Amino acid sequence: MSLVARSGPLTEQQERWWLRLYWREKGDIDNAWSKQWDLPAGISVEAATAALTVLVERHEVLRTAFGLGPDNLPYQLVFEAEGFRLPLTVAELGTLAEYGDEGGIHPLVGGSMYTRPLWSVRLFVEDDEVRVLSLVFEHIVLDGSGVRNLREQFLALCAGTGRPLRITHPLDRAAKERRIRRTPESRARYSPDPRALAPRLLVPATVKEETPDPRFLMSAVRYEGLLPLLDRVGRAHGVSRAMVLMHAVGWLISRYSGIPRVMVVNAIGLRLPSDDSIDLVAKALEIMVDLDEDRTLAESLTAVSAGALRAYTEELRLGVRDQDSRLRLEKERGIGSVRGLYFNYQGLSEPDTPETDGSPVPEVRVTRTDEWRSGEEPWSYATWIYVDDTTVAVDFDVDVVMLPAETVHRMSELLPEFVRLVAEQPDAPLAAARALLPPDFARSTGARLVRGTWVHLDTVAEVIAGCPGVLAAEVSEEDEEIVARVSLDGPSCLFDVHEYVLSRLHLEGDLIAPHRYRLAEGTASRATGPGLPDLAAGADWLPGDGTPVLGPTTEPERELVAALRETHGFGTVNLALTYAEAGGRAVLAPAVVETLRRRGLEGLQLPHFATAHTLRAIARALVRRTPGHAL
Repeated sequence: MSLVARSGPLTEQQERWWLRLYWREKGDIDNAWSKQWDLPAGISVEAATAALTVLVERHEVLRTAFGLGPDNLPYQLVFEAEGFRLPLTVAELGTLAEYGDEGGIHPLVGGSMYTRPLWSVRLFVEDDEVRVLSLVFEHIVLDGSGVRNLREQFLALCAGTGRPLRITHPLDRAAKERRIRRTPESRARYSPDPRALAPRLLVPATVKEETPDPRFLMSAVRYEGLLPLLDRVGRAHGVSRAMVLMHAVGWLISRYSGIPRVMVVNAIGLRLPSDDSIDLVAKALEIMVDLDEDRTLAESLTAVSAGALRAYTEELRLGVRDQDSRLRLEKERGIGSVRGLYFNYQGLSEPDTPETDGSPVPEVRVTRTDEWRSGEEPWSYATWIYVDDTTVAVDFDVDVVMLPAETVHRMSELLPEFVRLVAEQPDAPLAAARALLPPDFARSTGARLVRGTWVHLDTVAEVIAGCPGVLAAEVSEEDEEIVARVSLDGPSCLFDVHEYVLSRLHLEGDLIAPHRYRLAEGTASRATGPGLPDLAAGADWLPGDGTPVLGPTTEPERELVAALRETHGFGTVNLALTYAEAGGRAVLAPAVVETLRRRGLEGLQLPHFATAHTLRAIARALVRRTPGHAL
């Protein structure tokens, strides 16, 4: 039995991952992360097991688990190395394909609420030697350098040449986090939130037709001969391979959407150059990629690289952005969560050896395979990039409602051409790269940019028209504001309509909440809430102006208020507020769900807390678990 060496609260980065694990178990789509290594000959099961045992002893992160305390807050536990049970299984090599096909690479469940390390390893054996090692992580490491570090240590230990390395642990950094942490207001003065500058979606939905099934495309593209081209650009301008590729992918997205600014969510681990350990929790670093066409290609590339370094430095200096302040920001903008371009690079950042000759760069050979899937996360655009000694592999993982398959294929063909242009004509203006694009490359959609965010007026009108009590709805743009003209019938009021729109922000990719509502002529006046004056036909109502005070009246509403009192230490008298506005902390949302579950109520998911649902709308989503028991 392994004893606990120490424990403490989660760091801000760990909180994010704990929440991801929790909501995945409640139905959110978020798999474990896995890595498979082909091993050299001569490694026995005993040698591999011994090497893994040393890694566990060396790295506290491999002995760290999350738990839930009596105060409803998660905490981390670090187990003693002595007596620690290695999460290892052994199987025949012939079962490897079956292991992957049946989802064996994602076997971990229960990670958010149960105390155990969130990783596992399986050795695949042939002729008494380990041929393949499969690792599955939940919350340990995602960055390529950290994984390579772990593999190198494992192989060195198997060969008997391993040496002790420095280690760090998030508990060691908790005090530093407290020192550098600033309030959201003070941080905003130093570093504007990229989400305030980016549209909700990089590109809007392309068509307003029936959603295709399957709608999620993984286009795996392999580039032979691209690596020398990347390295020539990198050496000439002092940037990494990852930055050359991020610049290229960002430019392609920018030209498709027509927006010269792309928010890239870059998977960067919490590892510093002096740290040889495997560190805990990869973070999604948000980088604003500004593609100013007045710059040269070289200036544009170096500006993107400088922007990435600046974003990383600011995050180290100022700490992680507060999730709850982001919920408030997104509600003020009338949108759901912002979806940037997810960019994950794995491989050497620069070549091991310098270029020694001036030989011409070879032609790039491109091969592509497509895989279609259903049931993934909507509105996604992710690029997964892997670099080895000879090949660059780019997986375009997209929702074809946002990026059609033919557009993805064109991007895969254009990527090496853009890199070649940067290599051969670095002093040409960025605008010159447009000559690479086919005439029909740009998006085709009915959405428009309003205050920098894509919105489809028909989508807004359709959602409003679906609200009970709405007879008709027209939506227009007036002076950079979305105005909804509504005809009402029955007891509904404009606040009810607005609340209905807020509750659907996470369901529609090009929906934003109107900035103002207007009663249609001929519509009987409707109060905007109890105790508030009626609104004359033709008059405007602004959300937040005259918001009613709605106390709990139904059983689900009373139960929700009781759960908030139990988990947060306070109740609320106004169910017109969102969870964040009422003072609810994101990290305590799972405690609310579990408290209501104990009371026999379920039905809440991440969007109820992470988007602009009011507490009244959250309560309406609750259902009794016991069959036949009506609320």
